[in-house]
Amino acid sequence: MSYVLEEYDGFGQLLASIDNRIKDLQQKYNALSQRQQALSVQAERIRRLEEALSKLVGSEIKSIREIDFMGLKVVVGARVVDELAVVEEVLTSVSDTLMALQKVRDVIDQLAKSVGESSGIKILVEAINGIPVRLLLRET
Repeated sequence: MSYVLEEYDGFGQLLASIDNRIKDLQQKYNALSQRQQALSVQAERIRRLEEALSKLVGSEIKSIREIDFMGLKVVVGARVVDELAVVEEVLTSVSDTLMALQKVRDVIDQLAKSVGESSGIKILVEAINGIPVRLLLRET
């Protein structure tokens, strides 16, 4: 987990920052989604081939290609199926982050509307992995 403390001069600046992060994540999500679609076509062909070979041999074909070095996994001779698994994992993570940021943005927007954009308020934001988890409002 990565903790960050950021300071903003008001809700407008904070919301603009969150909007930029959401926009960046949506672009990453769209790019990953396109990559996933392309890889899944290739991966499905490989899976069908492996199934056919397994039926011919009479047992599941397994090969050890992943080595774990104290938490760092190294895949030797990575295949499309391996890449697809990684892309899907990252896609899920980006999607979860996007949903969390959008929920936080909605809450902050409601707070900003109820408080009003008054000058003289500094906002300290504690964020974990880029998602605000605590707002400290203070007068300047």
